[in-house]
Amino acid sequence: MSAMTLTEKIIARTSGKPQVKAGETVWVKPDLIMMYDWPGISDRYAKLIKDKLKLEKLPVADRYVMFIDHMCPPSGEHETMFHHGTRRWAKEQGFRLYEGLGIGHQVAAELGLATPGQLITHLDTHVQLLGAFGALTVSLLADILTALSLGRFWLEVPATIRVELEGSFRPGVNGRDLIHKIIKDLGPAGGIGMVLEFVGEGARNMSIDSRMALLCQVMFCGAISGVFPADEKALAYLKARTGIDYEPVLSDPDATYAQTIHYDLSTLEPHAVKPPSPGNACVLSEVEGVEVQQGYIGSCASGRLEDLETAARILKGKKIKPGFRLYVVPSSREIMVNAMESGALATLVEAGAFTSSPTCDFCYGKTQSLCVGEKAVSTGTLNVPGRMGSIDAEIYQVSAAVVAATALTGRISDPRDLL
Repeated sequence: MSAMTLTEKIIARTSGKPQVKAGETVWVKPDLIMMYDWPGISDRYAKLIKDKLKLEKLPVADRYVMFIDHMCPPSGEHETMFHHGTRRWAKEQGFRLYEGLGIGHQVAAELGLATPGQLITHLDTHVQLLGAFGALTVSLLADILTALSLGRFWLEVPATIRVELEGSFRPGVNGRDLIHKIIKDLGPAGGIGMVLEFVGEGARNMSIDSRMALLCQVMFCGAISGVFPADEKALAYLKARTGIDYEPVLSDPDATYAQTIHYDLSTLEPHAVKPPSPGNACVLSEVEGVEVQQGYIGSCASGRLEDLETAARILKGKKIKPGFRLYVVPSSREIMVNAMESGALATLVEAGAFTSSPTCDFCYGKTQSLCVGEKAVSTGTLNVPGRMGSIDAEIYQVSAAVVAATALTGRISDPRDLL
């Protein structure tokens, strides 16, 4: 039997085959099917399954998880009714439903739903952050209906890019900067159809928060997913939440990779993504000094405790620039509580930030809208026109440290001197 990558091993197991190789197309049975509530998607799928496919019960309800994390809180009767419909469907089908805990991708990690060697699918591309625990995540949209109704879907086995990391991040730099650097180097199509596997001493040095921040944006170099082989940090995280000792799934030493790239984390600079595309990455110095009116720290990409505590270190004892709007939204209820207990949240509020309970709404522009001509620095997942309000506003994607530093000056600023 030929050697296989971590990705190939997961796909082989879920396809029932002893071995698969890149380029082969197979039926796979995912271990977990995730979705969030969204008008025109989740409600439409529920109707199609019942009215068109004539399925009274999903065959995979035990593997299905739904999160209510958008339109939280509801801003009108129609949104409240939509949530009621989601709850009814969950009760009828008997699948797991979580609401009020925060953004689903983050909550799934906190619940220990992503474990080494699993295959997970979701209609959303940012679920890839669960690869921090050695799971392979694959995003579907139309095919999520196939997965729901049949319990399986077709998947072309992707090739793998091996990303070798050494060293450790310096203060003011984290996984968000690394993925922006990778996007800059590979370009928005450099990883098309492939999985990025992060290995080496540098990968093991990265915190779980930083790994998830990186993986949340991995699709913007064209990759279908990214994964960190489960190490002691990931296994300890899962043990603390599930009480289970998991075994890691690792690539064979002689596995075949499409490409190998190398980064020294100790030399990495802060990076940014310029409007109007999430593939438009650059070093921060290219946009340093640009005047902005608003900052956002949150989303499934960068609203974790590490982000909030870094921002609090920068803003402690200071005030944000008068007129600057800073919004801080923890990714989950657990993170919000931890940030309250550590004092980070109080520090951010004292500095002038507006804080909110966990919700996706700030990321997709349902709240804190930008108007014509305004600019923002954001840790959100996208910077396309109209993402946070007016299509004539501009969004610069950066780390939480950069947002905090920028909040003091009203201009995009390097956080390293403040740490």
